[in-house]
Amino acid sequence: MDIRGEVETADFGDRRLTRRFVRLAERLAKAPDQSFPKAAGSDAALEATYRFLGNDAVTPAAILQPHVAATASRCAEAAAVFVAHDSTEFHFSTDRDGIGRVAGDTTHGFVGHFALAVAAKSRAPLGILGFEPMFRARGPRRDHHSERRPLEERESRRWLELVQRVDADVDDATAIVHVMDREADAYELLAALVAKGHRFIVRLKFDRAVDTTIGRGRISDVMKRKRTLLTREVTLSARPPRQGDPPNRAKKHPYRRSRTATLSISAASVTIRRPPHVARDVADALSLNVVRVREKNVGRGIEPVEWRLVTSEVIDSADDVAAIVDGYRARWLIEEYFRALKQGCAYEKRQLESKHALLNALAVFTPIAWQLLALRQLSRDDAQLPADRILSPLKLTLLQRHPDVRLRKEPTIRDAMLAIAALGGHIKNNGDPGWQVLGRGYEDLLLLERGAALALGSDQS
Repeated sequence: MDIRGEVETADFGDRRLTRRFVRLAERLAKAPDQSFPKAAGSDAALEATYRFLGNDAVTPAAILQPHVAATASRCAEAAAVFVAHDSTEFHFSTDRDGIGRVAGDTTHGFVGHFALAVAAKSRAPLGILGFEPMFRARGPRRDHHSERRPLEERESRRWLELVQRVDADVDDATAIVHVMDREADAYELLAALVAKGHRFIVRLKFDRAVDTTIGRGRISDVMKRKRTLLTREVTLSARPPRQGDPPNRAKKHPYRRSRTATLSISAASVTIRRPPHVARDVADALSLNVVRVREKNVGRGIEPVEWRLVTSEVIDSADDVAAIVDGYRARWLIEEYFRALKQGCAYEKRQLESKHALLNALAVFTPIAWQLLALRQLSRDDAQLPADRILSPLKLTLLQRHPDVRLRKEPTIRDAMLAIAALGGHIKNNGDPGWQVLGRGYEDLLLLERGAALALGSDQS
């Protein structure tokens, strides 16, 4: 993978800025977790980094444009795509240029809302199709999500805005299904998605009022009478407790050990009624489908997994329903993407004082974090494919000849990824490599490749 293809067509109205951007992206891609001073390598390069990020002519939109365009092209090749939407909080140790708060008034940071494209067939992450920052003013807190406020005044408006932007940027021939978590469960948002013909899968937060055969009821009343269409066995990853999490987040994402879960899946068509507090100019009813996923036979003291997914997708067969569940599960890749940004690229540790520079830096790291995610995902999902699918012959030769790495003659992708991680100090018995050790190993491999190419008198990368 080459970061140059994700950045070289950026247009800042000045070719010199584009050249600086390409050089900066290439330096950071080789050592994404290192500080700017270490990654720069010289005082002149460091000064150029800070000048570029602080330049008024440089904007996040201009930085991201080539990556979004490349992602849209990959979506067209995939033909069918899930677009995972979600937000994450970026925390900083001090206030930066009045950047505002994340939770309480003593916190500093902002919220980033992203749309990650995922190939429906292979589940490969294809890139970022949109990003929107949100800043919260200090002072008395307001309920940003209450349905009692108009959609345009709520933070949840960002979901619709990004959906519309994504659908405008991606070729009409690409089948896009937007996938969202519980925060997107807002009646006005669902109504807008339906009215504009967007395809979607949204996890419900509320047990909404619906019409039933015996009058008005709730979604839970309908679903508990539906027979199981299929069962699935899935591995639930461990969720360790995180120090410093506020009580509401700890309740929403409680600690759990890894386990194999048996899921019972059912589906129904429903008519959701408009809540009384929602404006009357919003549709008074929505005809949608609901898929219920509930864990069976859980042990004592274990909270069973349960999702209620509302969707525009058809539920005519068990295969249709299974595709909806798989579509929602694809959303979890965006959680991994956020870890790539925060751990693999160490974004929250960046010592930048202005809001403008911070946002530009985030845009620079956006495609770099995607590459980290794509590399690690390949080593998991396409583990047995030949390594030459993703690495050049020179890189493979260097890994095979390295004294500290054991790599067989015809390695798989997973073999190669573990070899790269070994360069970064990873011990195989410790499980899958983390973001930082994989990044360090890849940096070492690039240095070896550059030296070998110079010794050979050509670029064989």
